[in-house]
Amino acid sequence: MKKLMQTFRHYQGTSVAIIIVIAVLFWTYGCESKVASIMAPNQKVTRAELTLEVQKEAERLENELDNLIALAELKEQDLDRQDAFKAKLVELGTVVAEGGTLNPVGVGVGLLGIIGIGATVDNRIKDKVIKNRPIKT
Repeated sequence: MKKLMQTFRHYQGTSVAIIIVIAVLFWTYGCESKVASIMAPNQKVTRAELTLEVQKEAERLENELDNLIALAELKEQDLDRQDAFKAKLVELGTVVAEGGTLNPVGVGVGLLGIIGIGATVDNRIKDKVIKNRPIKT
C-alpha cells in the first residue's frame, strides 16, 4: 500500500487523468442519453422510446386525417345535392322564361301545397295562442 501511495504521489497528474478517463468511460457507456418525452414532457425517454412515440403520434394523426377526409367527402356530397337542386330550379326557370311548355296544373298543385303548409302552421300558432289565453270570469 505504501508503494502504491508513493506511485500516486509521484505520478499525480497521470493518476488523476486515469481516474477522469475511467469516469468518462463509465458515464459514456453506462448512462443512456435521455430527453423530454413528446407525449409527457415531465418524463425522460431514450432514443428508442422517442422513436416509438413519434411513430404512435404519426399513426394517430394519420387516423385523424382519414376521419377528416371522410367527413369532408360527406359534406361535399351534401353540397353536390344542394347544387343539383338549385340547378334544377334554374333550369325550370329558364324553360319558363324561354316560353317553353310547363305543366300549369303541376305548378299550381305545388304552389297550393306550399300555401297549405303555411296555413297549417298559422292554425297551429293560433290554436296555441287560444289555448294559453287566460280565461275571463
